[in-house]
Amino acid sequence: MFPSPSQVLRQREGLLADTPFPLLLHALMVEERTCTLELKVRQREKRILIEEGSPVACQSNLLHETLGKFLVEKGRLTEADYQKSLSESVSSGMQMGSLLVQKGLISPFDLYKQLQANLGHKLLDCFRWVDAKYRLIADAETPDASVRTNTAQLILTGVEGVMPFDAVATHFTFTDERRFGQMPGVEAGPKLSSKDARLLQQLRQRPTFNELLERTGFDMETVLRRLYALCLLGVAGFVEDVDARAAEVASRAVASAPAPVVTEPPPVEPLTAKGTPFSDEDVSARDALVSAFLAHRSKDPFALLEVPEDVQPLPLRRAFLAWAERFSPLRFQTPDLKEKAEALLAAYAKAYGSLSDAEQNLLWRKRRAAHREKERAATGRPSTAEQFRIRTDLLDAATQFEEARRRLAAGNPAGAFEYLEYACDIEPKPLHHAYRAWARYLMKPEAHGRLALQELQEVVRQEPALEEGWAFLGEVAQGEGQASLAEESFRKAFKLNPKNRRYVDLIQQLARRR
Repeated sequence: MFPSPSQVLRQREGLLADTPFPLLLHALMVEERTCTLELKVRQREKRILIEEGSPVACQSNLLHETLGKFLVEKGRLTEADYQKSLSESVSSGMQMGSLLVQKGLISPFDLYKQLQANLGHKLLDCFRWVDAKYRLIADAETPDASVRTNTAQLILTGVEGVMPFDAVATHFTFTDERRFGQMPGVEAGPKLSSKDARLLQQLRQRPTFNELLERTGFDMETVLRRLYALCLLGVAGFVEDVDARAAEVASRAVASAPAPVVTEPPPVEPLTAKGTPFSDEDVSARDALVSAFLAHRSKDPFALLEVPEDVQPLPLRRAFLAWAERFSPLRFQTPDLKEKAEALLAAYAKAYGSLSDAEQNLLWRKRRAAHREKERAATGRPSTAEQFRIRTDLLDAATQFEEARRRLAAGNPAGAFEYLEYACDIEPKPLHHAYRAWARYLMKPEAHGRLALQELQEVVRQEPALEEGWAFLGEVAQGEGQASLAEESFRKAFKLNPKNRRYVDLIQQLARRR
């Protein structure tokens, strides 16, 4: 059905039109690769850091995807606090997240959750980059923060809700008589929605695609998207592949079946309260763990264990044991927190091992000395203004949109359309699409009327509460001679904004013409 992961990754660069983004992600997950996946399409660029098959960071040149702008959009940070924090971040060189925690604008635990959400937002956006170029780079930079994404869940969500449907239909083809089934031996997979579970349940009956449509009651797009994602993840497949997998699982089970062993039951110990109490509900302990976890990747062994460069064996050992005790995995019960504590324990152990070895210790001291020398030799720190310019040299859809509105107001729809194309490319909001359709119509009503009408109908379907969408739809429908659609659209626009009496005038004009 799909090329094998090794075949997919054999080619180091190419086009997502040929090798779709979810297929690349799945191959990297199965092969447990550590690398950087670079995506470029026109002016947009992203660099996704992959560790052992999971995305852990994503650098983007889109302004609305930066952490600060993301928090403002989600209502977790005010625009004033964002602007002030951005200026302080630029002047001090401190990461935005660390600065927000230091200023008390967000807790370490909430910061981690928002970093996860921000990373997911950036990655899901890549599913619509179907015309991008990709490149696999063997080197993977160490991310500033430790955030890991569930690749299988990302693929399922991206295919079902973000990837353009024509791309799904292009890369997932089969004949009407082909039958599908549920793959056996799938130990772990993504969390399924009720629709996913319902479709998977029907796959046990080995239906054709048309039978699946009939039995689930879903529309074609819903079924095709979910079926593509489940087949790609190995949860579903063609019946011949299902049978082959079943035979393979059965043979492995027979070969690995152990001989029965008769043993005495272990003695039953009385239940007593013992061991270390869990710290999951202790907010300060939880925040301390998450803060340490977020920062540990950016620290060398000396900084991680907080010991001087001339540390002696006994103080080094005490420092390691203190950190290992403070964030012991035994102190946490929640899987998410326990996983972070385990990662920290491994990092502390690695740091202790490095500094305990004479050669490694000397190497790290030389690296530190070289870094200090490099800082002394630097010609000077860029000014705050220069750093601000560098940090904010990003693609900003809001700037493009405002320039487009200015040009529309000046009677230049062609100039506005160019900027709206750019805004839609950077951040495909329904508002941007509505204005783009309106500018397209104004450029040449006789040629673009039908297309603008279709675009605006799709906009209000996606965003029924968008006043501008209904207003523009009413204007275009009126121009196209569809009076009933125009009146209905103006009425909905007026309902969303009763203060705008112009909608009433337009409705009355349409009534008089009838």
